[in-house]
Amino acid sequence: MTDETPLLEIRNLRKYFEESSNVLDLLLRREPDQIQAVDDVSLTLNENESIAVIGESGCGKTTLLLTLIGLHDITDGEIIYKGTPVSEFDKADWKDYRSNVQVIFQDPFNALDPKMTIRESLEEPLKIHGIDDRDRRVRDVLEHVELSPPEKYLGRKPVNLSGGEKQRVAIARALIVEPDIILADEPVSMLDASTQAAVLKMMKELIEDFGVSMIYISHDLSTVSYISEHVNVMYLGRIVETAPTGQILADPKHPYTDALVSAVPIPDPGHDRDRTRMSGAPRDPIGLGDGCRFRDRCPAVIPPDHLEIDQEAFREVMEFRELLDRDEIAFDRVVETIDDPDPDDRTMARALKQEYFRHELSGENEATLTESLIALANEKPDVAARRLKQRFESVCETTPAYVEAETGWNVACHHYEESTNETQSTPAKQH
Repeated sequence: MTDETPLLEIRNLRKYFEESSNVLDLLLRREPDQIQAVDDVSLTLNENESIAVIGESGCGKTTLLLTLIGLHDITDGEIIYKGTPVSEFDKADWKDYRSNVQVIFQDPFNALDPKMTIRESLEEPLKIHGIDDRDRRVRDVLEHVELSPPEKYLGRKPVNLSGGEKQRVAIARALIVEPDIILADEPVSMLDASTQAAVLKMMKELIEDFGVSMIYISHDLSTVSYISEHVNVMYLGRIVETAPTGQILADPKHPYTDALVSAVPIPDPGHDRDRTRMSGAPRDPIGLGDGCRFRDRCPAVIPPDHLEIDQEAFREVMEFRELLDRDEIAFDRVVETIDDPDPDDRTMARALKQEYFRHELSGENEATLTESLIALANEKPDVAARRLKQRFESVCETTPAYVEAETGWNVACHHYEESTNETQSTPAKQH
């Protein structure tokens, strides 16, 4: 490996799972839907570097980690370790890779075998990889993770340790084989705030002392800022923004990153800022197709150039179209709001509008919506969807390119593509 070769490189990595088929799928010979857990992810980790991958639960962070350590097969793309693709590994290469790429799991209460003493837990990876001088290594690593004197802990079992002590043992177990890389999966999320701070401080010092590189996975930007130099923001399986940590906290560019930053607690009860306007939760990562995956929650969706419409009203139309496409319109609930036991199409259309729309439209926008709702009430969802698309289709329904917004700062958002109007180049800040 040359000085220019990354320690670990991920190129266009995909990990898809197949949704379970039912009897009807088998009879109709339908292909099962794909769960796109990790979709076209590219990352680079250099020696003595710590990078972070952040995002909400369900965005694919842990699946990415499990794929990196070989517990999931790769659907497409490549993982390259010290210049060699893992697809070319033989059995000896895999053993070497798994020795040099260690994991710290999220749950310290279940990460350790309850039947093993701390000495046994720490000696186990040394035995697996044929490493001698075990007693010295065990004692040294316990000193490094601030469990001293070692004699106090060697004979204990996990039940006799606090949560913070368990996580320190888990960190020691990852470090004891002197790996090149540590994959840390939300390692402090289950600890109380004071213990989090102590463990993070220790982890940062250990990265420097051991010369180890780290991929730090979390949903909490406040911890990421302490331990990683670069942040990769992940949403529904895709990386949507990558930048140095300080810059991304000071001036997030993607609307999703902006919402995450605005949600970071500020230790000042007198500080006043706008509330985060991101609503809802990420959709299920099943058959997602093209488009910006944040568009159904985005506060800065881009309307067509010809359209004059308020942002909130446009978002309501977008959200309704998403529900229509997924066949999730709650007709039964809407019918319950109508007094007439046999409502006509226009009555049903008015009830649908009252249920799903709070912001007024006017002119052709209003006419198109009314026409579409009448078609939907008349059991013609395809006609309704087509008419709404003709009028309200957004560039956000096409997949954005991953562009360099500034040097070393990449973002996947149509607001930063050259083809987008300059007046739309920066989404409104929420904080």
